[in-house]
Amino acid sequence: MKQGRLIVCLVLVGLLFALPVFGQNKDTTSYESIMIDNFDQQPQDWSWHVTASRFVHEGYPRLQYFEGAPNSVKYLQDPSLNAKVLGVEISYDRKGDNWFEIFPAKQDSNGKYVPYDVPLQGKVDHIDTWVWGAGYGYNLDLLIRDADGRVHALPMTKLTYHGWRNIKTVIPGWLVQRSRLRGGSKTAYFVGFRVRTDPEAPVDIFTVYFDQLKYLTNVFADIYDGYNFDSIVFDEGAGK
Repeated sequence: MKQGRLIVCLVLVGLLFALPVFGQNKDTTSYESIMIDNFDQQPQDWSWHVTASRFVHEGYPRLQYFEGAPNSVKYLQDPSLNAKVLGVEISYDRKGDNWFEIFPAKQDSNGKYVPYDVPLQGKVDHIDTWVWGAGYGYNLDLLIRDADGRVHALPMTKLTYHGWRNIKTVIPGWLVQRSRLRGGSKTAYFVGFRVRTDPEAPVDIFTVYFDQLKYLTNVFADIYDGYNFDSIVFDEGAGK
């Protein structure tokens, strides 16, 4: 009798492992590093812009490209390429809760530039960029719009250091990167950077530079058995 029960158990186990692979829940991952902008040339359909808070000094902020790159990036680049970085210069009339934002924008049909959120593919693990600090008590935040439309300011670093550093910001698990609603967004979005001054930090001319803005993402995060049905559009009037 015991032998018969053993045979039945073995048959059940065999059937379990014989199930089609695509019918099981497998955590398939394929991480890729995707460049948002290396700042060596203008993106095809959007450009960088900057805006600032109330007490910015007249004529500021200023945004400009400059030749150069962090030493750790130079040796990976083709010497014949004209490597560039993005720089922003700003000055305020008084100390306090000052800020400025650097963001992508597109031209609308009237030729006016409007903010553009860059879609992020897959499930993003982290975003990193090279940032040049000037030793000021200014705080750098990463602005991300989740798949439900909310914008989050994620702390990146305090710019009290001098020179280039590679700054990595992990995307927290609670940030929604794919909406549960069928008509909702399937991605999160890069909105821009925000730089905030400490109340007692100096507000004379401050500069910051950026290079190699990219992110690491699991491009297979949204692949599952039947994922293609998620985007099917029903014909109007079908079934009548």
